[in-house]
Order: sequence, then structure tokens, then C-alpha cells
Amino acid sequence: MPEFEERIQQWFFKRTKGNSTGKVLTKGVMGKLRAEVINDPVAIRKALMLLREDGHLEFSSDDRGEPVSSYITVTKPVQDVPEYVLRWSFALEDKGGISQADIDALLPMADTIQDLSRDDMGLLLDGLVRLRQDQAKLLGQPAYLVSARYLLGSSKMLNSLPKRHLKIFGIDPQKFPSHPLYVVVAGCASPKTVVLVENPAAFEMAISTQAVNRCAFIATFGFGLSTAEDDYGKQLANMVEERFSGAITLTREGSTCPSAKALLKHPSITFWGDLDIAGIEIYMRLRKAIPNLQLSALYKPMAASVGDPPQSHPYVKAVSKERQPTMPRSVLKDDPVATGLLNICISRGVDQEQVSPLDIELLAPFALEIDSKVPGFLNR
Repeated sequence: MPEFEERIQQWFFKRTKGNSTGKVLTKGVMGKLRAEVINDPVAIRKALMLLREDGHLEFSSDDRGEPVSSYITVTKPVQDVPEYVLRWSFALEDKGGISQADIDALLPMADTIQDLSRDDMGLLLDGLVRLRQDQAKLLGQPAYLVSARYLLGSSKMLNSLPKRHLKIFGIDPQKFPSHPLYVVVAGCASPKTVVLVENPAAFEMAISTQAVNRCAFIATFGFGLSTAEDDYGKQLANMVEERFSGAITLTREGSTCPSAKALLKHPSITFWGDLDIAGIEIYMRLRKAIPNLQLSALYKPMAASVGDPPQSHPYVKAVSKERQPTMPRSVLKDDPVATGLLNICISRGVDQEQVSPLDIELLAPFALEIDSKVPGFLNR
């Protein structure tokens, strides 16, 4: 085959990679070939006709040889395609109501489900289509429950399938947590302030103080939850964004505070997390869901510790924060307090567990403020 024709054939092969039908939409093909292969329409038309004559392409053309059919079908070289790939491909092509884009998204899943029969592959596909249709009303439900309900009665199937291809198909696995979501609350019946706490360990320390007589504290946890870096904070942000929908609320013994959902409506809500770049990012994310959210005055002793090297740490692997210096940072122009804290912790951080019980009792009811008389000095 002449080199020019082979280049055009390879162009079509790339266009149909992962496409089980081998079809390329004719509209725009000539322009793309001119832009990507050679800017010579006559030569392109001649090459297309020769490729059709040799059985490499199938299409209808006008008198000049330019394709006019809706699609150009590419005949690919015969390869040893695994039998399970053919099973999955046939199941996809037999399924009505899904597009070619859907087929292209799901076809790469064949390796994961290669030991399923063709009938079970079809049933799995039916479940995926139903799950995509129903996912909006399932948000926040654990992945294992959603999976067992929709995917062959298996609680593990959803987490086994490639997340990237599920997302292309239209199912976002991140909307279904891998474990039950627990939100725990503690405090008094009429709190002066509601404090969202990043880490469960700091929550436990706070509720052991007299601050529970003036505040309500909220934290999240769940079995199977990784404790790496800021995972607890991310889970807290996820749950607040969903207004604790689908979460299991636990009230600590002796507490009389309202439910977590009710506490989110409190006029005075603060956030207390680690004083580091990730912690400030979690606060900014939470503030989008709670516009009246403020930073807790509990950050004041932490800010003082940043300037004391023995009481603070750099962003290194040993403290699981080596990636934080390269994290994208939110715009903080409308929040001078958060901007001030971010500037303080730009090179060193302090974990919230460092705050003493006495400071928690004194500061938990208040929001952090900046003293306008002393630039950079944090009140409360």
C-alpha cells in the first residue's frame, strides 16, 4: 500500500480505537484529513476510493469520490480478540437505548468482568443503565447497598468496575461512599456557637471540656475511612455539601444539642481544623455550602505555635503533608481572616490536637478576628 494511503488508513484506525462498530461519522472527515494528514482534497478523495476498492473502507460517494454516506466503516485487520471481549461487545451492541458513546465508554470494562457469562453481562449492563437513570435519588447511599441493589446482587461490583469508565458512561462513583457515613454531635441544647471539627480525635478532646456547656460540636467518621492527611476533612465537606443527607447521626451520651441537620441552620457556625494549607482549603469549600461560616478562635493558639519551630512542622512526608505546598489554593480576597491564616501557615503547619483543653474552654464559643490596630495580629 502506498505510504499516503497507509497514513489515511492509520488515521481511521486511530479514530475507531476502542470503537466496536468501526464507524466514523462522515461529517467533517474531509476537513480533518486536510488538517491532520495532507491539505490536498483531490489526493484524499483518490486515496479514499482506493482504500474502498481494496476493502479497507466502506462508504457511499458522490461523482467526485467524496463520501456522502452518514458513516465511513473501517475494516480492521483480523486480530486474536479474547472471547470475553467479544461476549461483552455483543452484549453492548444488543442492548437497546444506549448510544455509541456509551458503548465506547463501557467496552474497556471487559477485562474486569471477563469471567461473567454473556447472559450475566447483559444483566450487568441492564443494572448499569438503571443505576445511571436513578443515581440522582441515590446520592449519599453507601456503594455496597447501591451495588447490591442494581448490579447482580453484589455489594462489591460497583467498586470493582473501573471508575474512569463508569464516569464517562455517566455514573459518578464518588457520589456513593464506600462505608456508612456517621456524623456525631455533642453539646448543649441552646449552643452559642456550632463548631465543625475536622478530626475525630480533636472532637473527643473538645467534648471532654466544659465547652460542651456553651457549644455544639460536629465531626464525622466511619469504618474503613482512611486517616491519611485530610480525609476526615474531605468527608466532612462532602457531607455538609449534601446537608448530611443519608448520614447516620449519633448523639453523644449526655448531650442535649439538636440534630446535625438542625445545627447547620445555626446563625453562628465556625470551623476548626488543622492549621495548614489543606485545612484552609477545607474551610473554603465548607464556606461555599455555609455562607455564614467563620474560622474558630481556636486557631489563635495554633497560629502562635507556627512561629515556634519546636511546636510546628514543615510540609514533609513524615507528617503526611509533602503534597500540600503544591496544592491549588482558593481565592481568599473576600475573607481576610482566612487569608491571614494561610499566610501564617505557608511553610509550616500545626495540627489541631495541639490546642490545650483550657484554650478549648475559653475560645470555642468565638470566631477568629483580626485586630485592625495591629496588622497580622489575631484576636480571640
